[in-house]
Amino acid sequence: MTSTAGRPTEQQFRAQVVAADGNVTQFANEGFGGRLGLELFDANDPLALARTVAEAAVRMLDARPAPAGEMMVVVCNGWGGVLFHEACGHAMEADFIAQGGSAYAGKVGQRVANPLITYVDDGTLPGRRGSLRFDDDGTPAQRTVLVEAGIQRDYMYDLVEARRAGRASTGNGRRESFRHLPMPRMTNTFILAGPHDPDEIVQSVKHGLYVKSMAGGQAELAKGDFVFNVTEAYLIEHGKLTAPIRGATLMGNGPAVLSEIDMVGNDLALDPGMGTCGKGQSAKVSVGQPTVRIPRITVGGTA
Repeated sequence: MTSTAGRPTEQQFRAQVVAADGNVTQFANEGFGGRLGLELFDANDPLALARTVAEAAVRMLDARPAPAGEMMVVVCNGWGGVLFHEACGHAMEADFIAQGGSAYAGKVGQRVANPLITYVDDGTLPGRRGSLRFDDDGTPAQRTVLVEAGIQRDYMYDLVEARRAGRASTGNGRRESFRHLPMPRMTNTFILAGPHDPDEIVQSVKHGLYVKSMAGGQAELAKGDFVFNVTEAYLIEHGKLTAPIRGATLMGNGPAVLSEIDMVGNDLALDPGMGTCGKGQSAKVSVGQPTVRIPRITVGGTA
């Protein structure tokens, strides 16, 4: 448990499991947390989480090598939002916009995503890891609609970039500690729910990949290209989840993926509360999304 002046108390719980069978070793890692006290554990069961993580590690021992090539991909709700955090969210931070080093620079009022997509940053959500009363410039936290029904509406500003642009801050000025200067940073950033049932989304796929969990990734902000490591995934065959696979990566372009997503689930979820973002400084954040279907994306694998 941690607490700092002016910031809510934080709680975290993490389960890490290593499973081995002969020369095959699989690692699973999951946790939960938030800007809460011990009441965090009223809604989260540590023992149940540990069992789930252990079962995932054991299940992946029998995973097939990942297929390679372009295919349809369904990305799960919750943690799946980390892909858009890296590939799109950073590119909507105002310092990158001002430098002209973003694929979204100059796009306010233009279509940048499928009309099913509304993307928001909201630092006011109670108890969330990225939530704030005030940002590190002293600006009250707020909800900022970045993309609304596919149209770019705004970017994320701290005071410096807001003054440069002749506008008000969006409450996104954040710093790691008193030793650092504030800069535009995300808080809780997520895609809103859409009209589709998540089971309907999976059943619509004849052959593809279901991504349940992702690890770190990299994104090139000027063009929006990204590469992400997949830690847990399953083949989709004739509308059903079948064999687990391992060793997959997702490679694509963030703006292109936002435009090409053609199904958005009604099952919006945020991550369980363990996210930390790096941008020269670390910052606690949350990501989220409903289940989404990407018609075409490159999957890197060994099969």
